[in-house]
Amino acid sequence: MKKTKKLNRANLKSINGGIGVCHENCPDGPYGPNQPRSCGDYYGLPECCKGRVLVSYECFEPF
Repeated sequence: MKKTKKLNRANLKSINGGIGVCHENCPDGPYGPNQPRSCGDYYGLPECCKGRVLVSYECFEPF
């Protein structure tokens, strides 16, 4: 049986889309058209907050 090395919490946050540490005050959502906050408000958030709030798909351009 192969021995596995345990990962510490900081390393776990950095893999699989982990958000990491955020020291900003992230306001509640949802963001989008016909929502309490607009898409423009979402784009004004700090980067660490963008992964922590609910946002409508309509705030992103189609690819």
